[in-house]
Amino acid sequence: MPERTPLTAVIITQDEPFVVPVLLDELLAQKADRIAGVFVAEDPRAEGMLATIRRWGAVFDALSFIRYGLRYAGAKLSGAGPAKVARAHGVPVEGVADINAPEFLARLREMGVDLAISVSCPQIFRKELLALPPMGCINVHAAPLPRYRGMLPTFWVLYEREPETAVTVHFMTERLDDGPIILQEAVPIPAGETQANLMRRCKVVGARLLSQAIDLLEMGEAPTRANPREEATYYSFPTPAQAREFRKSGGRWM
Repeated sequence: MPERTPLTAVIITQDEPFVVPVLLDELLAQKADRIAGVFVAEDPRAEGMLATIRRWGAVFDALSFIRYGLRYAGAKLSGAGPAKVARAHGVPVEGVADINAPEFLARLREMGVDLAISVSCPQIFRKELLALPPMGCINVHAAPLPRYRGMLPTFWVLYEREPETAVTVHFMTERLDDGPIILQEAVPIPAGETQANLMRRCKVVGARLLSQAIDLLEMGEAPTRANPREEATYYSFPTPAQAREFRKSGGRWM
C-alpha cells in the first residue's frame, strides 16, 4: 500500500449557524488531528439584518418564515456556529476579513498548510491563495457538478423535481464551483423531502467525502475527472415568483 504522509489542512468557512456546523462536527470528529485551524471569513455580501429578513421573507411561506426565524434566534442565543464546533474538537479558530490579503497568506505559510478546504466560504479564492498550499485548495458543493453550480443547489434540484442530487468534492479555480472533481456521491431525494433536510443530509455526506479526500491526498492517490464548463448550469437566489411556483408544486422549505 502507498505510504501515508499526514497533511496539515485548514478550513475556511462562514459564520452560519445551521448546516455548516453539521459538516464541521462530522469532519472534525474524523480528522481534527489534520486540521490546524478553522478560519471564519467575513461575508462581503452581508446586507444587514433588515435586508436579509426582506430577502428571505420574499421567498418563504409564512410558517417557514416563522420557524426559520425562531431557529435562527435560538441558534444565535446558544452561540451555534463553526467557532463553537471547532473549539469543541480542540481546533483553533480565527476570524479573517480578507482571505486573499497578504497577511492572511503569510499566516497560512507560517502554519505550513498543505491543503485548504472551502466549506461554504463567502469569498472567492484568488490565484495566489489557490497556488499556496502544495496539495491545492478543495471545495465541497451539494450538487452533481458540473450541473447546479451557484447558490442554493438543494433548492434548485427540488424545484426542478430531480429524483436525486449529489455531493461533489473538487479542486478549485477562480471560477465558481469549477475545477477537477475528486469525489462525487449521489444523494437520493425521497418524496416529500424538504430543502432544509436535504441540505442537512448533503452536509453529512460532504463531511464523509472530505475525510475520504484527505485520505486520498495523503496517500498520493487522488485521481480526478473533468468538471466540464460547457456542461455547467448556474443558479442564483430564487425570485419570489420561483418560490411561489416551488410551493405551488408541493415544494417545502422546512
